[in-house]
Amino acid sequence: MIKEIKYNGYSANPSDYECADGDLATAIGFVQEDGAMKPVLPPSLVLQLESGAEIKFIHETSSFRHYIILLNGGTLQWWDGNDDSEVVYLFSTFAEIYQVTAIGNTLIVLTSIGMIYLLWKDEKYKYLGDHIPECPISFGLQGKAVFEDEFTVTISESISAPSSGEEILFEEEDTISSVTSEVLAKVNKFIADNSTNAGKFLFPFFVRYAYRLYDGSLVMHSAPVLMITTSWLSPQCFITTWALNQNYVKARVGAMVFDLDYQVLSSTVKSNLVDWGDIVKSVDIFISAPIYTYNQAGEVTGWAELPKQSKGYSICRVPSSSDVYSSLPSYTNYCKWWITPLIIDNYNVDDRGKEEFLLPRHSDETVKANIRECSTFYLLKSVKVEDLATSRSIIEIPTDFLQSLVAREVMTDDYLTHERIIPKYAFVYNNRINLANIVRRISDFTTLYSTLCYSNGCYQDEEDSSSWTDLGTAICQMYIFIKQDGKDIVVKDSSFYTISYENPLIYYFYPNTNAYKAVLRNFTTGKYYELNLEQHDHLNGVFFFGGWNPEFTETTAPTVTTDNDIPVSNKIYTSEVNNPFYFPLLGINTVGTGTVLGICAAAKALSQGQFGQFPLYAFTSDGMWALEVSDTGTFSAKQPITRDVVISPESITQIDSAVLFATDRGIMLISGSTVQCLSDTLNSEELFSIADLPKADALISIFNRKADESEQITLEDITLLPFSEFLADCRMVYDYTNQHIIVYNSTVRYAYVYSLKSQTWGMMLSDIVANVNSYPKALAMADGAKLVDFSNPVAESITALIITRPFKLDAPDMLKTVNTVIQRGMFRSTHVSQVLYGSNDLINWHTVWSSVDKMLRGFRGTPYKVYRLALVCRFDKGESIYGCTVVFEPRMTNQVR
Repeated sequence: MIKEIKYNGYSANPSDYECADGDLATAIGFVQEDGAMKPVLPPSLVLQLESGAEIKFIHETSSFRHYIILLNGGTLQWWDGNDDSEVVYLFSTFAEIYQVTAIGNTLIVLTSIGMIYLLWKDEKYKYLGDHIPECPISFGLQGKAVFEDEFTVTISESISAPSSGEEILFEEEDTISSVTSEVLAKVNKFIADNSTNAGKFLFPFFVRYAYRLYDGSLVMHSAPVLMITTSWLSPQCFITTWALNQNYVKARVGAMVFDLDYQVLSSTVKSNLVDWGDIVKSVDIFISAPIYTYNQAGEVTGWAELPKQSKGYSICRVPSSSDVYSSLPSYTNYCKWWITPLIIDNYNVDDRGKEEFLLPRHSDETVKANIRECSTFYLLKSVKVEDLATSRSIIEIPTDFLQSLVAREVMTDDYLTHERIIPKYAFVYNNRINLANIVRRISDFTTLYSTLCYSNGCYQDEEDSSSWTDLGTAICQMYIFIKQDGKDIVVKDSSFYTISYENPLIYYFYPNTNAYKAVLRNFTTGKYYELNLEQHDHLNGVFFFGGWNPEFTETTAPTVTTDNDIPVSNKIYTSEVNNPFYFPLLGINTVGTGTVLGICAAAKALSQGQFGQFPLYAFTSDGMWALEVSDTGTFSAKQPITRDVVISPESITQIDSAVLFATDRGIMLISGSTVQCLSDTLNSEELFSIADLPKADALISIFNRKADESEQITLEDITLLPFSEFLADCRMVYDYTNQHIIVYNSTVRYAYVYSLKSQTWGMMLSDIVANVNSYPKALAMADGAKLVDFSNPVAESITALIITRPFKLDAPDMLKTVNTVIQRGMFRSTHVSQVLYGSNDLINWHTVWSSVDKMLRGFRGTPYKVYRLALVCRFDKGESIYGCTVVFEPRMTNQVR
């Protein structure tokens, strides 16, 4: 009888008893394609690196292609691929390097200390660092007194002038109405002329700043700083002439008006930011609308002569040209000043000028409520990084600018951009970088220098305003207590700051909603003061506001924590387009409840009706999710696709419109919303071992005699691991050109090859140690620091090994005697050596016959129920083997065993 057997490709399922004739137990060097077993030629050598080096990433744009090389010890280099070019040093790190990726000309290295950025510019990589540097900026006020001309106010009722410390109210409504009309007209005009239309500040307001990146994004927002122009009422209307017997008084409106100034902490700080000048284009300064202490809708109810301490203070620098202040130790100090004496003395008003109308003012509670709720900030000025001032510099505000303040750009809110993000996984899609398996590190924050209204001294005026006492300053530092994800974290100021004794803290903001307490340390006195923080209703942070004259409770010294890492393992951070430096709040998605192990994309709709929506797949520890792309380019977790969990995140492989990944079930392919297992035929608990065959060593010797030096193997090299163990550390190479998926494990010598054409499995010898991004090429790092290309094999021949699974010749329980086996295919006769084995129980095997060519004949012997063949081939490029012809005779057909 004659049986034609076609070789079907490698499989391990179903069992040997059930498998079809032609299934293969080993197919080293072969995969079935186009109806035949074709050789898988070894890859070509692209580059030989020095020992211990590997290509970690290929950074490619339309204008360059760079090989990023990692050396042992954490040193990165780059090479442009030209034979006459030198390898160039990038940087060294002791941190663990997880991954290297890129967006445009920005190279991003994921390490255990954070993401390190390198920018390709001027034909070289510029090392930026792991985070945009902090640049503490302080804001201060420079004030001067302004008075309007005298005007006459009619007083219709009989009323006396106030004496020291006295407050007298009008009794007649007509008087209140007429005085209010006359006085407030002048007050409102004063506000318009000297503040709103003059680019000066009169009322308290907030100022904060942020970095403007090259794409217009705002990051690294500072805390809002309360600028204390006055803690009571401004302006004031002073009575200069009393003529009550003639039913009038003369008065004039006066106030301190202020310029806003700023200063960068140091030239070193500025220099650090200038180094990021390609990324950070400017520092943009924003201010809030004024927080009115004056109530324009109120009434003038009387007049008074009140002590200066009851009429509030300002924190500012006063003019140094005034003769009145010649006794001061310094004119450069930014101090706590009582407002009224400053105004009066600056204009040499006599004591009677201290009497004033009781202008309508908002209550302290109203002002405090407005301070607590203030959250909208308008663009005041953009300062180029290189133009930042390192000495006190006034911010010039054009005339009438403040009139249209609310029409200016509104500042976005910040979301933790000061914190370091430490991801282990990154995937670039649609020119955005998507991060997963993330830890947020809460580090030392900015100094008090940039969170308080600038004050470098405190001079207390006595009853005699020309006499001053230096109360000195205190060196302070802030500690912040944070409770997050079950961890208690304490961080501290990155540096010390000198503030005045008299006004240590009025308002304080910290950009983390999980902070609940702050402790101010006074190094000068050695005391600690506790501040309770409350969550801001409209900003992403917490704040302290204790009123204009806060009181503090002493507490004990805090202990700074060292483990400040917060895992956010079930979140994906998505950057802005072409901007890997900014991860907006809208780009942060929560996926499931486990850990996001990897991300990949496939350009195929999830279902009918969704064409054009290209999802990201998120592989998590509780299954796989699809993320739908929104109109803004950000993502949202759409739905779980499957509960299959990837066991080797590095196995996630994109193949055009589908994604492959390894699970406990096997190698899964997801296309759209359909998931299928490609490796059902490979996953078997009953492993075939060549060592179970008689004279297995001789078979290996025959292979090695035919093989080149690089193809030499041992029996252990092709002893198979259980498939689940193999997959636990596997990775895949997608060979687009040949339509192959190479599944390898760097700890073993063999790899599986899946043909997308025939949807069958083969095998190959493998010394692959790592993938290299190179689509549509199939580059990989091989043992010996070699970069190889599977998509362009140049070898002309290959040594291969085929061992069939048991073939039963249509009668698994019948004894047969085989007398001839002829191998069929397109190859030279002598390019195949073969050995025939027989067995009656599928366990114990016996050598039947062998040959050194494709013909196995001229023998007879003991009959067996099942047979298998071992073929050692040396095939040239273009040769293939189809199957074999088996001539046999059934024996003892009347017996069943």
